[in-house]
Amino acid sequence: MKKNRLLGGFFDQSIKVILLCFLFSGILIIFGSFEASADDPLGSFEFQQQPISGVVSDENGAPMPGVNVQLQGTTIGTITDINGRYSLNVSNTSEAVLIFSFVGYDQQVVPASGRSSINVSMKSATSALDEVIVVGYGTTRKADLTGSVSAVSDEQYKTQPVTRVDEILQGRIAGVNVTAISGAPGGTTSIRIRGSNSITGSNEPLYVIDGFVGADMSTVNPTDIESIQILKDASSTAIYGSRGSNGVVLIQTKRGSSRDSKFTISSRYYLSNPIGKWPVMNAYDFVTVANERALALGGPSAVPKYSDEEVEYWKTHKGTDWQDEVFRTAGGQEFQLDYSGGSDRITYFVSGNYLKQDGIIINSDFKRYSLRTNVNAKLSDKFNASLKVNFNRRESNNISGGFSTLGVVGLATAWAPTTPVYDELGNFTAQDPISSIKTNPVESAMNDGISEINSFSTNGNFVYTFFKGLTFDVGFGVNYTNTQGKNFSLGAMTKQPSASRSSRDALFLQSTNNLTYTKIFNNVHNLTITGVAEYQWNASDYFTVSSQELLFPLLRYNALSLAKTYTTSNSYTKSTIGSYIGRINYSYLDRYLVTISGRNDRSSKFRGKNQRSFFPSIGLGWRISEENFMANLDFISNLKLRASWGETGSQAINVYGTVTSYDTGARQAGYSFAPNTISSGIRIGSPGNPDLKWETTAQTNVGIDLGLFKERITLEADWFYKYTTDLLINEPVPGYVGGGSIYNNVGAMSNRGFEFNLSARVIERNDFSWRSNFNISFLTNQVEDLGDRDYLLMRGGAGAGQVQSPEMILKPGHSISSYWGVKSLGIWQEDEAELAALYKRSPGDYKFEDLNPNDPQNPYTIDAADYQIIGSGLPKKMIGFNNTISYKRFTLNAFMQAMLDYDKWNFAYAQIMIAAADAREILHVDVMDRWSPTNTDSKIAAFNPTNVGLVQASNWMESGNYLRLKNISLTYTLPKSVLRWGELTATISGQNMWTLTNYKGIDPETYSNTGSGDVKGGDGGAYPNAKTWTFGLSLTF
Repeated sequence: MKKNRLLGGFFDQSIKVILLCFLFSGILIIFGSFEASADDPLGSFEFQQQPISGVVSDENGAPMPGVNVQLQGTTIGTITDINGRYSLNVSNTSEAVLIFSFVGYDQQVVPASGRSSINVSMKSATSALDEVIVVGYGTTRKADLTGSVSAVSDEQYKTQPVTRVDEILQGRIAGVNVTAISGAPGGTTSIRIRGSNSITGSNEPLYVIDGFVGADMSTVNPTDIESIQILKDASSTAIYGSRGSNGVVLIQTKRGSSRDSKFTISSRYYLSNPIGKWPVMNAYDFVTVANERALALGGPSAVPKYSDEEVEYWKTHKGTDWQDEVFRTAGGQEFQLDYSGGSDRITYFVSGNYLKQDGIIINSDFKRYSLRTNVNAKLSDKFNASLKVNFNRRESNNISGGFSTLGVVGLATAWAPTTPVYDELGNFTAQDPISSIKTNPVESAMNDGISEINSFSTNGNFVYTFFKGLTFDVGFGVNYTNTQGKNFSLGAMTKQPSASRSSRDALFLQSTNNLTYTKIFNNVHNLTITGVAEYQWNASDYFTVSSQELLFPLLRYNALSLAKTYTTSNSYTKSTIGSYIGRINYSYLDRYLVTISGRNDRSSKFRGKNQRSFFPSIGLGWRISEENFMANLDFISNLKLRASWGETGSQAINVYGTVTSYDTGARQAGYSFAPNTISSGIRIGSPGNPDLKWETTAQTNVGIDLGLFKERITLEADWFYKYTTDLLINEPVPGYVGGGSIYNNVGAMSNRGFEFNLSARVIERNDFSWRSNFNISFLTNQVEDLGDRDYLLMRGGAGAGQVQSPEMILKPGHSISSYWGVKSLGIWQEDEAELAALYKRSPGDYKFEDLNPNDPQNPYTIDAADYQIIGSGLPKKMIGFNNTISYKRFTLNAFMQAMLDYDKWNFAYAQIMIAAADAREILHVDVMDRWSPTNTDSKIAAFNPTNVGLVQASNWMESGNYLRLKNISLTYTLPKSVLRWGELTATISGQNMWTLTNYKGIDPETYSNTGSGDVKGGDGGAYPNAKTWTFGLSLTF
């Protein structure tokens, strides 16, 4: 607690410093707006006015009437007359800066520099349709796209304190679902583009960073990002073949500029608190309820849990608030330095970043160190080269998303408030004598789950232009990653402390050779042909040591040999993939567009003829707005129809999934030749399947792009249908034929939906603007076929042993994330006593649906035969709404995000409401409103000996719907005329400040179960998101 007070004091002082910076900025604004003279030493506000006049013309020299002319930083302004003339009075022509603006033209900012006459030539604004978009292995104009490609610009997030790439993507793009599995800093996230395609394999998208295919997005510092494009349909993703079925995220990092040099230094300070807490009973209410329950369930000889003296004691004593013990106010800080510049021959961008964030749960934290250098060189008129080097180190402790009911949050709600954290000797209380049967929550939090990742990558290319239109690009990439794992568990309950160390080295090599030919024929035919040969080599070497019953627990994971027992294991994997890629882009009259691509992949994961697969695609576009019959509809600046079809793949198996494995572990293959000894052995493990082949996803997309009033309002709308066949499923093998499991290609799955993205420049005036973006997507995911199986049960792990059978099910006609259990019908009422008795239940007990009430073998019994699908954890609707309002030098941003139409299985709530699993007593305040003859509307069962509460039941299923204010930020930029030598920007922002939801848990977004495929949605006490205040300063020279 002393540490927290020191930390809190530090941040209190930091806040004061930043607020003083805001105040100082305001003083500079006031006093920087006038000068004291010899005649007026006090600085009178009565200035002598000086005129500035001139003529504003267009690019052809024609005068432009109606142009706005404004004195920067003031409300003084005028507009040009019919002859393009203007006249303006200013206080000081040497410091005045004029802003010239007109719809459809680039804004001109012109310093007067003492002049009394200034003539300006306005330039037409570059249309958004001429924007160059990065696509797979090349670029294209936005107007020429035939596929579904969405871009995220830094305008949408630059005022927000994003620290990770997933924070940029969340809620900003239709069809992209970003969910924080763990709300810890640096915690696990889930990203899905247009649903989930695989049961066994990953459903995460493919990341391509500066052309490096399969890169790790967590190695990228968001401040270094120049652009992000999301490829969603098969016309865009098929060029990535066997890895494009889940969508592709293209990230380009910043480059230097030959025009000017820029040096930026910035810092941020973070202050975080839990987004909420579980409403559990205080000590007095708990002992009262525990006694009532004991007397109700114990029969005539029942005795209360607590004596009268103990009850009186807890009336005046608080007891242990376990959530206060594990949650905390957390701080953080971030520093960024970057420098960019160059000349006509060479440009460079160099950046360094340090980020440290403490988690809101004690002993959880995240650190990141990153260094990047990007250099582009023009070696000759025909020969260009680039080199990008990135180093990234990430250190974390206890930030994973696997917080089941055995995690810190789940434990903190299950331990009795009458049990102290420490015993009389100052050691952790090993066991809760009243409620929980699991580990002390504080002890669990203070155990270590450390990860240290060092990543070094470099990639670059040489581009030679043979002649205009024909270029040859030779690219290379190298990525090396070393991961160190350090784990420790005190094991106070079992008196068996344990620890482990692990190390993994991964090397990734890529060679990409790209030949591109571009030609315009007769000014009407635009043709681009791209051919690519690519090869990738990936190897991983892993080693781990685990020790049990440590002799010196104080040394934690630093003396693993000093233990009663220890085990070792290691593995080595290597895989390669070679590809030939072709694409043709053609447009006629800039109206009729065709894109055809194909990719042939050969993967070492498969065998024989199945090693190769071909992935084709075609995209068509019609720019209706360019047709002659649209000439009179000048308010429509863009209208384009798009349609595409293509196939992509997935290698949803491990590296050696097609070959038979061998077990060498002591548990599987060891043998005891003498008491208390185990000798190593070897036996055949899971059989291989040489006939395995790729999962293949065929996707159809139809879309429309609409731009109104010179792109002031834009709409992108898409309908898509994805159908995945040859699903790879790992099926168990009967023990009588060797056991283990085997991969097979069985089944199919579909995803279909609609996406809408609406953007508007709502207001654009001299010193005021409002830009808004709204997106919404609708998704339906469905398992179509499972071969000869009617269903397949899956375990997610959120319940941590509380469920009687696997809690997830795959069944044709339902989503990949379907919950399996009994359906709750509420509470047995008094008028149902006769029927309840047949089930050996009483009024006030939980009531469940009996699917086989007339079963002669088990009449009036709730058992596994009554299980059914009781919910789905896959959201069907996702919404994002981003608004940026600027007034003079202030910018206000508000970003909201929502997920709708999905269910959350609240295991953590069930655990502390039925007292039949890890918690032996009920701790949630809802129990105080339990059923009674006078409270029959309650959904909580009475304390009856006949009542049986089931965790695997729909009464613990809740709507996960939520609407959240993800970010609100206010930014102020100090005028350059104040500092003269630089530009200072100050920002204050809040994240997760407000959430609208009916979910009973702390956070409707995070979840605990991380099984294969998309087995998710269960909350066993997940690490919640935090409410975070951020204060930042940035100085640019």
